[in-house]
Amino acid sequence: MHGREAREVQALHDAARVLWLATDLREALDATLAVLQLELGMENGTLSLFDPVTGEVFIEAAPEMRDRERILGRLRPGEGIIGRIFATGMPIAVPDVGDEPLFLNRTGTWRDLREEPRAFLGVPVRHGRTTLGVLTVDRRHSAGPISFERDLRFLEILAGMIGARVRLQELENPRRRAVLEEEAGAPEARLPGMVGVGRRMREVLERVERVARSRATVLVRGESGTGKELVARALHEASPRTGRPFVALNCAALPEALLESELFGHEKGAFTGAAAGTKGRFELADGGTLFLDEVGELSLSAQAKLLRAIQERQFERVGGRRPVTVDVRIVAATNRDLDAAVKEGEFRLDLFHRLSVVTVLLPPLRERREDLPALAEHLVRELSEENGREVRLGGDALEALLAHDWPGNVRQLRNVLEAAIVSTEAAVLRAAHLGLEPAREAPGDACARDARARAAGLDAPPAAAAEGAVPAGEEREVRLALERAGFVKAKAARLLGMTVRQLDWRVRKYGIAVERF
Repeated sequence: MHGREAREVQALHDAARVLWLATDLREALDATLAVLQLELGMENGTLSLFDPVTGEVFIEAAPEMRDRERILGRLRPGEGIIGRIFATGMPIAVPDVGDEPLFLNRTGTWRDLREEPRAFLGVPVRHGRTTLGVLTVDRRHSAGPISFERDLRFLEILAGMIGARVRLQELENPRRRAVLEEEAGAPEARLPGMVGVGRRMREVLERVERVARSRATVLVRGESGTGKELVARALHEASPRTGRPFVALNCAALPEALLESELFGHEKGAFTGAAAGTKGRFELADGGTLFLDEVGELSLSAQAKLLRAIQERQFERVGGRRPVTVDVRIVAATNRDLDAAVKEGEFRLDLFHRLSVVTVLLPPLRERREDLPALAEHLVRELSEENGREVRLGGDALEALLAHDWPGNVRQLRNVLEAAIVSTEAAVLRAAHLGLEPAREAPGDACARDARARAAGLDAPPAAAAEGAVPAGEEREVRLALERAGFVKAKAARLLGMTVRQLDWRVRKYGIAVERF
């Protein structure tokens, strides 16, 4: 075997090892590109991937680039050499990249191309018929003759291996398994903690799942208590950044004098009491996700500093002069109407555009009552485990929950259920345990109550049950729930706050006739 062939075989062997043994995708890609330089003299290797949300091709790995340079390497399909390779799916070899008009050098990495001419080679990274990204390298003319055909053939083989590794990373994501579980019937399994059986929340879940795989900045909007931080964590856990830091900061909880230090850190002696240098939230979240809650409460001066950090991915610590570069995904949240705040001059328009690349709008609980039974059951199970007990919802308790308007949304619902569980030893939560104000039923309210029950997927309860006339004893409660649910076991189990399997066990235990099911 000739020397060149032996080096190529060794390079493929080493690349295969790091691609399949490294658990972190970027580390695997960086190591693979380093192998190309060491074994074959292919320098300045880059691996760019497509972001379906922003519609851009971004540099995911480039071991010879600084982070600041890599972050600047974002192109639209068809833009520059890399964008052209991605758009056409065809490899490209440029004998002298310094003379190529398509070569944009947006990162500024390639210097002195006139003094040191280089050839540039790029191939698409595919999996099946899908183009995932672009692999590029360059070669010095001074290193000897270049065989473009041979180099491109080698790079295409390697790109196929990389494509399989990138796709495997997506399939190994735990959120993929959660989707399968959700499709099997577990509404809260799709994204842990997020329960949605109705159309509006299913749309939110699908949007979160789709956006999570991108690098786009996300703005989560909704009333207080709707679960904005839960969405931010789900975005992080379902993204390629899972396993890296998730750092949260409530922008409204800190005075402006401390906010800059919290965000960007400070150097020793920067102010009274700064006995040592400290990293800020941006640095702590490097490689992961930074969640900025209540971002609408930032002052205009703080907004300007945040805008600069987001735009340049670079900042200086308080009292420092050395620029710090980070790779952070921003997820922001607010309950304010930022459109109105922009019009009133209270929020910067340019920052608003930077934060709202993708917007996720969470509906209030009162507008998704169909989710309330499943959500309440989920919370009761979660709280029961936390308190080491087995508690379930009674039928009258569920009716009381459906009759409430929940101005505090999911947070208020959780607090009500937690207070009920810790303040009683009962195994079944009744309406009286919840401490909710009983609604005074005016003429026409019965129709509204029945409409709420139908919206939740339940049959309208009979008047006696609505007034709290629930028979005593578990057997009679099971029989009543079955009658009210039209002997549909799934609905009856939901009324009783139990699973269908638990209901079946009680049907057998009490010898309830099953012919009517």
